[in-house]
This record gives sequence, structure tokens and C-alpha cells, in this order.
Amino acid sequence: MKTVLVTGCSGLVGTHIVDQLLEKGYFVVGVDLKEPKEKKQNFKFYNIDLRDTQKVSVLFDWHEFDGCINSFGIKGTPKTAKENPVDFLEPSIKGNFNIIENCFRKDVWLVFMSSVGVYESAPEFVEDTVWKTLPSQHDWYPSWSKRVPELYLEAYGVQHNWKNWTVVRPANIFGEYDNFGEWAMALPANIKKVYESDREIVGWGDGTPTRDFIYAGDVASATIKCFEDKLHIVSNLGSGEEISIKRMVDTIIKVSGKDINVTWDTSKPNGEPRRRMNTTIQQKYGLLPQTGFEEGVKRTYNYFKENN
Repeated sequence: MKTVLVTGCSGLVGTHIVDQLLEKGYFVVGVDLKEPKEKKQNFKFYNIDLRDTQKVSVLFDWHEFDGCINSFGIKGTPKTAKENPVDFLEPSIKGNFNIIENCFRKDVWLVFMSSVGVYESAPEFVEDTVWKTLPSQHDWYPSWSKRVPELYLEAYGVQHNWKNWTVVRPANIFGEYDNFGEWAMALPANIKKVYESDREIVGWGDGTPTRDFIYAGDVASATIKCFEDKLHIVSNLGSGEEISIKRMVDTIIKVSGKDINVTWDTSKPNGEPRRRMNTTIQQKYGLLPQTGFEEGVKRTYNYFKENN
């Protein structure tokens, strides 16, 4: 039985990764600051702050990991990132460096989950453009919290010829275990609005900006495939489809079965007008999502409904 380490195991994507690995017959070691809601067979949980160099090193000495899927991340909004940038940079860079150094030390295949935020503002995001540009000011600090570990991995390849790693850059992830409360992103925030309303909700902006959404279960499947196929690549993880904020809200209302009117507050910012992932590399390596947008929204809405 192979053993895989999953960081951020209690999070939006991490929970899906753990469940899928267990279904495939792996023994899973999970690390997070929040304990999973349910106990699972062939799963061992550790409450470890990944900034703690000694504890992370001991963890790698205790277990013979065959792979590590590094899905932990620092949550927050552009506003909180701008006002508290150290809170993004310090835990992300220190934690990721500890994981990278120990994966190199033990020669463990690492799937590093980066972010769409590493890109500059553009209608389409293509993998090899990142280092020719600077990140968007909207994502300045969160972007560097992912860009710097990406660079660190590249440096290990240059200096030590260590290339047992994959970098994936997911688009706007959503799914059952999302954050629907404070600091919630647009899709889960609007699920909460629709669930709590019977007549009308207010949408931010004019609803025209587009985003590339990907269901968390598809992100999990892709990261596991990268580990199993030992893909030394840098790849986007998106749908390649532009979905407007208006369509997103309309889809939530549709799956809710409610009759709700939407008033758009154009005094609120729209954000970037367009965002879409180039999926050429995904298609080449079989990493395209399998879950349609409406189906993913339906699963997410029903999860929120059942847990509130």
C-alpha cells in the first residue's frame, strides 16, 4: 500500500484529494491546522503548522512517502491581502519551502498547487508567460506567495537536477467544502445569498466579468494523475470556458429551484473583465475537468443546504 502526504487535507481541494486517494487504495497522511470532520480508514491526521521546520522534517522521517500533494493555502480576500500582506507571504513561503526541501531530501514526488493568481491581468492565461510579466496589483502579495515556491522548485532542478515535481495552477476552484462565510469567494458567497433569500439578492458590479471555474473534485483528480503519471510539467487546471458572473448567479438560482430576482449594484467593483485558462497542456496530458459547471454548482449548493 503506497503512502501519500496531503497538506491542507481538510480544505476545499484537500478533502477531495484524500477521499479519492482512499478510494484508489492508498494510505493517506493528512496535515492541516483544522481536523477533518470525520474519521476515515487508512488515514492518519497530524495537526502541524508547516512553518515548523523540525516537525515537518520528523514527519518525513516517520513515514516513507511515495508522493506529496501540497494543497494547503492561505485564505483571504484581495482586501485582507493588501492590508495584511505578511499574513499571506510568511506562512505560505515558509511552509512551502519546508515541504519542498523535505521532498527533495527524501526524493518524494511533489505535486505543488500554485494558483491562477500568479498571472498578470490578461484575457487568457498561458503557462510560459508568467516569468515574462509581473502579477496583477489585485493579487500582488498572494501571487508572490505562490510564485516564490515555484521559483524554488525550479532552482532545485537547476542546481540539483531534481525534477520529481509537478506544478499545477488551478483557476477559480469551487465545491462542497468551500468557505461560505467570512472571506468567501464570489461563487460560495452567492450560494449563501440565494439559500438565505426567497425574493431578491444583490449582485456586485454589473455581472459582465467572466471567470474560469473548475470543480474541486476535478482539481483533485488531476493532481492525483500528475503524481501517478510522474508528470514533470507546469500546467493550468481550468475549464477553458469563460463564465460570466451573471451566468454564475443565474445557475445558482436555477439549481436552488427558487424564483429570485437579482439587482446588480454597479457601484461595486467588477474586478478584471475577463479570465480564462489556456488548456492546451491539460488536454495533452489528460487533465481536463469531467464535471460540468451546472453539475458542480448543484453539488455545491446541495452540500451547503444539507449542512446549514
